[in-house]
Amino acid sequence: MHPEDWPAVRRIYQAGIDTKLATFETRAPQAWETWSAGKRPECRFVARDQDGLVWGWAVLSPVSKRSAYRGVAEVSIYIDPAAKGRGLGSMLMEALIEGSEAAGIWTLTASIFPENEASIYLHQKHGFKILGRRERIAQLDGVWRDTVVMERRSLVVGGG
Repeated sequence: MHPEDWPAVRRIYQAGIDTKLATFETRAPQAWETWSAGKRPECRFVARDQDGLVWGWAVLSPVSKRSAYRGVAEVSIYIDPAAKGRGLGSMLMEALIEGSEAAGIWTLTASIFPENEASIYLHQKHGFKILGRRERIAQLDGVWRDTVVMERRSLVVGGG
C-alpha cells in the first residue's frame, strides 16, 4: 500500500464504516497522513485487479506503545462490497500473517462485531481463536455494541 492508494483505500474503508458492522468509526479521515499515523508501516497490503484497481486492503495497528507489546498488533481488513466472495479476504489475511511474522509479530488480535459473521469466519479460517466477548464496550451512533475478541498466536515468532 502506498499513499497514492489512499483514495481507493479510503473509499473502501468508508463503505465498511457505512455498514455499521466493521468499526466504531463513523467517518474515514480525509488525509492519508492522519490514517497512516496509527498503522504499522511494514504491514500494509492492497489487493489489485489486473488493471491495478484496489479492491481490498489489510493493515496492522500497534496495540500499545509499551515495548513489551511490540510483537502484538491488531488486524484490519476491508473489501470493496463489489468484490466480496472472491477470496480477497483470505489472500489479504495470508499476506498479513506472513508479513507480520517477517516483522517479528507474535500475536495478532481482532475485535469484531458479533453480527459480522463473515469476518469472524475469515479470522477463524486463518487460525484465530475467540477469546471472549466484550459486552457493551462502546457506543456506535448512540447504541451500545458488543465485540468478539479474537487472537492468533504465531507458530513461527515468539515461541508460539
